Order: sequence, then C-alpha cells, then structure tokens
Amino acid sequence: MKSPLQQRLPIWPWISLLLLLVLRLAWLNAYTLNSDEAQHAHVAWAWTQGLLPYRDVFDNHGPLFGWLHSPLLKLFDDRADVLTWLRLAMQFWYVVALGATGWMARRLYGGRVAWVVVLLAGLFPRFFIVSGQFRTDDMWMALWLAGLAFVVGVPPRAWRFFLTGLLVGAALAVSQKTLALITTTLVTVVVLRLLLPAGAPHANLRCWAAAAIGLLVVPMAFVAWLAAQGVLGEAWYGLVLYNIGGAAKRHAAQQLLWFVLLGSAALVLAIREVRRRSLGEFDWTVFFSFQGGLYLLLIWFIWPLITKQDFLPVLPTLVLAFIGWAAHWPWLSLRPRLRAALFLLMLCAELTAVVAYAPPWQDELAAQRAELTLVLRYTDKTDTVMDPKGDTIFRMRPYYPVLESLAMRRLRKGLMTDTIVDELLTHGTMVVVPRRLPYASAHFVVENYVPAGRDVWVAGRMFPTPEPDQVVDVALPGNYVLTDGFRQLRGSVDGGPVDDHWHLSRGVHHLKAAGGIPVALVWGQAFDRGWRPVTLQQGG
Repeated sequence: MKSPLQQRLPIWPWISLLLLLVLRLAWLNAYTLNSDEAQHAHVAWAWTQGLLPYRDVFDNHGPLFGWLHSPLLKLFDDRADVLTWLRLAMQFWYVVALGATGWMARRLYGGRVAWVVVLLAGLFPRFFIVSGQFRTDDMWMALWLAGLAFVVGVPPRAWRFFLTGLLVGAALAVSQKTLALITTTLVTVVVLRLLLPAGAPHANLRCWAAAAIGLLVVPMAFVAWLAAQGVLGEAWYGLVLYNIGGAAKRHAAQQLLWFVLLGSAALVLAIREVRRRSLGEFDWTVFFSFQGGLYLLLIWFIWPLITKQDFLPVLPTLVLAFIGWAAHWPWLSLRPRLRAALFLLMLCAELTAVVAYAPPWQDELAAQRAELTLVLRYTDKTDTVMDPKGDTIFRMRPYYPVLESLAMRRLRKGLMTDTIVDELLTHGTMVVVPRRLPYASAHFVVENYVPAGRDVWVAGRMFPTPEPDQVVDVALPGNYVLTDGFRQLRGSVDGGPVDDHWHLSRGVHHLKAAGGIPVALVWGQAFDRGWRPVTLQQGG
C-alpha cells in the first residue's frame, strides 16, 4: 500500500515538526481555560496528601491519570502558576499521540505522507487547543492511538495484540469513553473481516485472546487496589452510577433513529469502498474512516453529554484516512506543485483558525493565577475553601460533589440536595469562590462573606453605615477583626474587655469600637495577611 508520493524524505518535515513544537510552547498560557483542568489537578494533588479519590475527593474519571501525575503536583505544590507547568507536561502525550499516528501512516502510505498527516493532525484547531489543556483526555487519546499503532499495517501477532490490549486497558483506566472506542472498533473490524477474501491474512483467536488479557491487566489492578482500600463501592458510584444517572439525551428516540440511519449509510459506503478498492487484505484506510465516523455518530446521537475533548482520539485517524486516500489520487500524485500548494494552504488555514480562536498573546491563565494567589496567601493547608470543582487545587473542599454540568442538572431537578451551607458551617470554611452556586447557597455567601478580589470571598460583614456601635449576626464562628477599611480597630464585644481581635461564636453580637469608625467585621487571618476591604473594592 505504499503511496506513489513516497520518496527520499527531505529536511523540511523535521523543521516543520520543530516549528509545531515551538508553537505548542508559545500557546501554553493561551489555550482556553477549562474548569476540568483545575478539577483534575485537585484530584492529583489529593493523591499527594494521602487522600483517596472517590472517598475523600470526588472524581468521575478513571484513577490512572491522577495517580500518574500526582508527582507533578507534589513538585509544584502551592504554586499559583501550577497549571502552566501541568500544561507543559501534557506535551508529552501530544507527542505520543502524533508519533503513534505518524507511525501508522508511515507503514500504510510511506514516510512523506506520514509527515503530512502528523503536521495536519497536530495543527488541527480543535486537536491543537484541547490537547494542550491539562485533562485526562490527553493521556486517554495518546494511549488509544499508541495501542492501535502496534497492530496497524503489520502482520497480526499475539504479542502485538497483547500490547494493544494493555494500552487500551490503560486508556480505560483513564476514561470510560474508551468503551465507545472499543465498541465502534469491534463493529468495524467484524464488518471488514467479513469482506476479506478467503485466504487473506487476519488475526486468529490466539491474537484476540491476548488482546483480551492485556485489556484486563490495568483495570483489574486498580479494581483490586480500590477493593483493598475499601472504596470499590464509592468508585463504582463515581465512575458508573454518577455518570449515567445525571444525563439523558433529549429526544432520545429521534436521536437513535438518526444514528441508525446515518450509521447504516456509513456502513453501505464502507462496504462499497472496500469492494471498489479490492486490496486483498485488511483495508486500514476504510477502517479508520468507518470507525471514526461511527464513533462521531455515537457521540453526537447516543452519548448523553457531548464535550470538545470527546473527539480527540479519532481526529488524527480521520486526518490519516483522508490524507491516505488523497495520496493515491492520480490527478494529485502527478502534480507535486499543486500537492505542495494544497498542503501549505491547509496548514495556513489551520494556523489562522488557531490564532483566531486562541490568540497566543492572550494569557488565559492570568485570572486563574491571580485568584489562586489570593487563596494561597489568605489560607493555610488546613483551611477548607469552597469552590466549584477544585478550582483552588491545593485546598480541600467542604462539599464533596463538584458543581459541574451533571451536578447542576441534578440540583435544578431536585435529584440532589443543596447542603453547601451546612458544609460551610460544619467545616468552618472562611473562603469561598462562589461560581456556580445554587441560589440558596449563593444568597448565604452574599450575606456572610465579603469580596476579597477576583472571585474570592472571605468571611465577614460589611456594615450598612459607619457607626462606632454595631450589631452583627455571625453565621460562621471564627476569629474576626474590626476594620475601617485600612487598619485594625480596637473595641469590645458584648460588653467585654477592649481588644483588637475576637473569636466570635455563632449568633448576634454587639460591637463597640474604641477608636475609629468600623466599616466591616472580617476574618482575622485574611486581614493579618494583607487584605483590606476598601482597598480591594477599589481594585487593589
């Protein structure tokens, strides 16, 4: 199946690949910030604290990603720029994914076509941007593609199938979406196997048994470990019950009908193309086209929740199939200048789209770093911080569920109880990042916390009028100070001795300032570490 475009490989592909890697580094802070990044980082950090996912911190992803990347969180502990470093680490999985894709393309179509595939797939806008974020899907798609690379374009051998199963099993230990990839792959293999002529080489039962054994190694190792830790039930809830219980496809019957119709059309096209090409061997080009198309249809019409990262593992293989087809078009293979022009045009179009969507001169992590800097300054490791999904990374949350799309849907429908206020009180949480809060919890925060810059709020009450005598209803017990907005004031609480700080219990308290006019009662720890209500309200 070698392409007529295969020639002695010049130096330009190596220069182009180097430029692609330079672009990846230039975009480290420019990739669009996604809330999943901090959530994954928080779970990985929990591993470094001796905590367990599914029990101590919420997680609805496989455990392998967090466990494997936890040393990075230990290395960059309490650093506000941690996401930049974590995104840098994701470039490894990007290289693995493109390396596996290029490896397969080289076997099928030759070296020059392989480099074209690598560059076009690597700069494909959605793939380029989403795979640069710190997320489980980067490792997931890299393991999947690496697993395919062991069997694509080579004679079937049991040891190859075992390694493929091992890597696919590792991908399953990262994301349950691997099941969708496995299902569409098996359907495609069965269809194409039935179209093979008699006597054509194909994988035997021994190969498939080796693949099945390899597939079970990593997932079963984690199952055994989770069972030994006594959290297998919690893991089952986080990985299975939570994910399937909170989302339902709208117009499910209609969507299923579309899937059947379009899937059948794709099947007919695949069969016609295999018969037209008549290769006499397994047609990998049709395999990647049909498997990728079937997977896209499955996600679009059947999968309950569609996200951009769902498409990562099939984008490179679809590019591979398209370029493999184009490489054998006679009218194109005989026109090298036209070939080069089209290739450069596609690269320029991709780069333009990437720049338009995520300009490299914009720092998408600036606000996140500023927010994390404030939290790290005002809190200790023993303090809890209420945030939506682990946004503050290095601090435990008082509320176990994360406030992501499935949880928000459950809260709106009354399928999950809003106990956030109770958890704030139980854990004495003095800092809140109030994004995505349900109405009742958000109202409590507005009443009992004050803005401290960015989206960070600290426990306290702003007084409606600046008066020496104030009455305040304290909902969160803790250490408080009186302030005029710039300095700490002395005074007495409930007729007690004059002091400059107090541990206030829950309830109504009478405050009398001994010097100055108070404007706020605020959490003492944040005030001692430099926070000033008036200054920060003015943008400090």
